[in-house]
Amino acid sequence: MTFLGYFTAIIVIFSLYKGYKIFLKFAANRNNAGKKGGFLEKGFLLLIISIIMISVNAMAFVLSYTFFWEKAYRTFDEPQYEATVVGYKKEITKFKNFSNSTYRDKAIFFPKVEYTDNNGKKVIKTLDITSDNPPAMGQKLKITDKAGKENTNALQLDWVMFVGGCFFTGFAAFFAALISTYTTSYPMKKRINWSVRLALLLLFINISCIVFIYLKS
Repeated sequence: MTFLGYFTAIIVIFSLYKGYKIFLKFAANRNNAGKKGGFLEKGFLLLIISIIMISVNAMAFVLSYTFFWEKAYRTFDEPQYEATVVGYKKEITKFKNFSNSTYRDKAIFFPKVEYTDNNGKKVIKTLDITSDNPPAMGQKLKITDKAGKENTNALQLDWVMFVGGCFFTGFAAFFAALISTYTTSYPMKKRINWSVRLALLLLFINISCIVFIYLKS
């Protein structure tokens, strides 16, 4: 299993633990109010809380690791090359817009690049990210890479997407912290303040990663 796999597993286990603690407190409050649900109702409630916790924590931390932390580390750790776009890898993903309730297939094209490594060997790999306007054939790109990595690390980023990603993960961290602190005895104002601080911290870390990648490129 990769480090990302272990990291994701930790996030999921932590989310399930917090979800169970939230469920216990919520169930206790319902019992105190004289509202006792059945086994199926409690099981469904536990499932929903667990899904919510896994979702917000994954959006905050797994996405931060994938798009910011790992890219910054690879930028620091790996040798840098100039690569040429030589093709595209097509992948199909599910897409849904607000005007349509059904999912549709959407083709995504990841650029394939070629470069010569420090041993004089030509390498062809797929970039780790793409956008709605992928680089054209023959375009030169700055990357980092080393043997054993499945994809190359692109240094020329889509700044709109990554800045938007910073704020998205920050909002997710805010809600993750706000929901997690439900099990504490803190008043709502203190929970909100603590959640805002965590969101700003994650926002600062992710923006710092973007700045570091920009300076190294």
